[in-house]
Amino acid sequence: MTETFAPVLAGAGGLQRVLELARRHLDMDLAILAEFTDGKQVNRGLAGDAASFGFALHDGPSLGDTYCQRMTQGELPHVIADTRDNALVRDLPLTRDADIGSYVGVPITLADGSVYGSLCTLSHASQPVDDRDARFLRMLAELVASDLQDERNRANARARIQTLIDNGALQIALQPIIDLSTGNLLGVEALSRFPAGQGPPDEVFAAAHAVGLGNELEELATRAALRLLPLLGPEQYLAINLTPSVAIHLVKVAISAGLPLDRLVLEITEHAAVENYTVLRDALSEGRRQGLRLAIDDAGAGYASLHHVVELHPDIIKIDRSLIEGLSEDPARRSVVKAFVAVAGDLEAVVVAEGVEDAPDLSCAKDLGVDAAQGYLLARPDTDHELLQHWRERTFALAP
Repeated sequence: MTETFAPVLAGAGGLQRVLELARRHLDMDLAILAEFTDGKQVNRGLAGDAASFGFALHDGPSLGDTYCQRMTQGELPHVIADTRDNALVRDLPLTRDADIGSYVGVPITLADGSVYGSLCTLSHASQPVDDRDARFLRMLAELVASDLQDERNRANARARIQTLIDNGALQIALQPIIDLSTGNLLGVEALSRFPAGQGPPDEVFAAAHAVGLGNELEELATRAALRLLPLLGPEQYLAINLTPSVAIHLVKVAISAGLPLDRLVLEITEHAAVENYTVLRDALSEGRRQGLRLAIDDAGAGYASLHHVVELHPDIIKIDRSLIEGLSEDPARRSVVKAFVAVAGDLEAVVVAEGVEDAPDLSCAKDLGVDAAQGYLLARPDTDHELLQHWRERTFALAP
């Protein structure tokens, strides 16, 4: 029973290939990938004549009635060449009802040490299977376990994100953006904050997008941020980070709801992929005619932000903190910032320095023509929205 194989797994198609390979290699009638869950052995993958055994996909017998549960607990061997000669199984109801003559099974153990279920093969007739066949099946089970672990991780992440969305479990922190010529508040950036244990916001949003819930989470954060708009003065704006698809949706909603678009700034990050700039420009055009401003976030962090600037002609260019940190001591960083200031001049855009934490860097940015700044040096993001009134009324001290 030898056969070459390519250990390639790719979703359901890859799993089916593995099951077919196991069935053919062992010359059995059926190969099963089963999950042990809620007291049952549920068939998650079948290859072969499942109907003749009475098995169906996404169904299965109680765990106590199965070979595989007993195998994983050490009560049955991994290989039974002839069930009629084996006192452990010949009188079991499953042996008779499913007409099982031969069995090879191994547990599927995930990376955290938990048993997912089993990979097994069955035949109605006895077969000359032995421990080498069990070793072969165990190797396939290890390959399958990697995909199943990924699937379980995705399912857990999706459930976690869905719970966040269902419970509205986020807060909005605000961070001021300060005019470097006057020290006055220009606006605030809305930043999402999640309950302890969820991880940094960028990781939470990345996880949400990875499991198909990114837009829903962004929309939840956007609704929470927009509720804070009345707290700002008429001369200040609210900046919200959005992926292009959610930005398009928000603009439509904002126009329909009659929101003051001239007090909103949409920030498109370096990390947001834009599939079609023409579609995005057209979708935002009516909002921009009504005063909506567009900002390119994290400018200088990579190629995408430069492409965003060229294609979208933003009203605001936010220079990434990686270029601002050490600006006063690094000629190369100063050259890049000068270039962004020059581009902004051609576009009649405002330049904002992000992540300012050092007074000399702030002073240098101002000398280079940067218009505004935000960062810990000026004020940390805060979920205490009463600080808005304080920020509106004060003049921020800037580096000399």
